[in-house]
Amino acid sequence: MTMVDWLLTEQLVEIFRAARAKRPDLNAELEAHSPHGEDEVLAGAGTAVRLEATDGGAFVVTPRRIARVVSDEAYDLVVFADLVGYDWIAPEMSEKVALKNQHFDRLYLYPRDAQPIVLDKLGPAVYPLMTFLGRVLEFQSQKIMLRKLDDDVVDVLGKCLHAAAHGPFLTDDESRVRLGRSLHSLQVVAGMWPRLNLAAPDLRELLQRVTEVLTPVAVADAEAWDSWIGASPVQVEAAYEVFRRVSTGEV
Repeated sequence: MTMVDWLLTEQLVEIFRAARAKRPDLNAELEAHSPHGEDEVLAGAGTAVRLEATDGGAFVVTPRRIARVVSDEAYDLVVFADLVGYDWIAPEMSEKVALKNQHFDRLYLYPRDAQPIVLDKLGPAVYPLMTFLGRVLEFQSQKIMLRKLDDDVVDVLGKCLHAAAHGPFLTDDESRVRLGRSLHSLQVVAGMWPRLNLAAPDLRELLQRVTEVLTPVAVADAEAWDSWIGASPVQVEAAYEVFRRVSTGEV
């Protein structure tokens, strides 16, 4: 059992116990000795949550995975070691109120190097499940990845984000075209760095675009480059390559 197992077991119990207390009819049951739990976690307690979908299906959530239950067997949908993100409903529905209301209990899970997985008909249990998945990404991705990233890599990439968001290098229109984000959105990301889901593909792609946009500045405006970033273009490119390899699980 790892420290992450222990932390996520605590979170699983705390989040769903609190959800049940607020809503006794919640369609999810905490099972301290679930047959589908992880036997070696917490001295074989096998803690899990069984979630009864509104279409008659069932899922089981453990500190390590989400599985679909069929008869007496549980079949893995995603193991958390491979989970890099999730969306509530779906990004393209964010402006479609009717669809948003219709599919309020749908989640998209994004495993590393695999197609998204759709969990549908989750009912009100979608809310504590989202809270728990947020903890999973925090413990599985952010903290573990930060241990693999040297401080200088985190510092250099943070300076690049800050420079792109607040420096004289991009107008708002240029940021939207070249980075796919407004300057305000970029400022939010820069302000949160590195307290983000570091394994998210969107963040990796954003960092790649930022470094590609900024590195020519080192030649065109060396004074501004030194003032905002300081590190050489080679160091910036090397920092991004380290981040890419860590965030994709290569190292």
